[in-house]
Amino acid sequence: MNNNRISKAQPRRSPRLLSKYLQKQLLDAKQPEVEGERAQPADTGKSRHLQHPKPKPPNALSKHNFILEWLESVGSDRDTHFCWSDSSLPPVANDDPIPREFTRSVPAMDSTLVGNPRYRELNLADNNIYIRPSYGQFPNHITALIDSMRRGRNSPSPTPNQVREDKQLANLRWGATEPEVEEYFRHRIFPYPIEDSLQRCDRQPMARQTVPRTGASYRVNTPVPDMLYGYNPTSAFPNQQARQLAMRTEMEANTQGLMYPFFCIEFKGEGRSGGANLWVATNQCLGASASCVNIAENLNRRLRQCESDMVHQIDSASFSIAMSGTEARLYVSWKQDARDYYLADVDAFVLQKPRDYIEFRRYVRNIIDWGRGRRLGEIRKSLDGLLEEGQRSAQDTPAV
Repeated sequence: MNNNRISKAQPRRSPRLLSKYLQKQLLDAKQPEVEGERAQPADTGKSRHLQHPKPKPPNALSKHNFILEWLESVGSDRDTHFCWSDSSLPPVANDDPIPREFTRSVPAMDSTLVGNPRYRELNLADNNIYIRPSYGQFPNHITALIDSMRRGRNSPSPTPNQVREDKQLANLRWGATEPEVEEYFRHRIFPYPIEDSLQRCDRQPMARQTVPRTGASYRVNTPVPDMLYGYNPTSAFPNQQARQLAMRTEMEANTQGLMYPFFCIEFKGEGRSGGANLWVATNQCLGASASCVNIAENLNRRLRQCESDMVHQIDSASFSIAMSGTEARLYVSWKQDARDYYLADVDAFVLQKPRDYIEFRRYVRNIIDWGRGRRLGEIRKSLDGLLEEGQRSAQDTPAV
């Protein structure tokens, strides 16, 4: 046997160390070029001839950036894994953020958690939040609720001719930024409650404790709805004792004091603004509407502890909308089997079609009226029942 062929086995470098090593090599190779551009040696007078810099190969810097960005993406918790199976991928929430300098060309939406292609499969599903196919059978109370939102209204609505002649609406077809879309519809579709039991908050983060979570490593992004409808505790619950019950922290949606939310809206721009992504908007609706349901379920958990037959649980369902300047998607969410949160399609609307526009407006106004009327009445009645139950318990407790 030829001993010259025998060599001592070299230790295999782990992928993480290898990626870090290659990054260092690339950065070292990149640094002299950058520094050479920033500082030139002073003319000492000893040399009178001009020196031209050595030409660089085309796109050399961009190639370095591309390789470095790829190395960052593989340099996380994969030291012992050489096959990228689903089981070896780290949680989306725990991925190390890519350095800002390497992501200037990446759209901001893509860098967020809700824009991750597997956000629904991992983050939402791990926390029992799902999309229910529209062809599936809805629970009876959800079917009845949707039917009540379709009813006609006695209040005036735009005529088909008025919708067709709306120049601003027509212009949205050719592209609009998200603020432009929101500005148009906030004045025509989504009323701002004034001196009312309702309250609307715009672009306010929802409280973290309202978001459903199972303790899984994949987390649900904290919702920041573009619009969120709920209740003003002062005017919605005039009874002081009931207000104190209603204002428990687990019932608050955000730091603005909005209580028991039931309707959230997410806007997206499209066209020249970079293109609408209603898939991302739907992901946002999934988290926000599940949080609305979760807040109402906090009250139901307390109601289930009451022994009185006069105390009934409330309907914890909520509605949400993902929309651009040309399309709106209406969803309903509910909790099922004491564990799972579902979101399902109610309807979709092409907003430049007069019939769709008018029907969409009717849905929105009926949802707001439901929140102001029947739903608020159920919550008030349940809080009164809790107060009476507490008073009876206090009377039955023997004095010490």
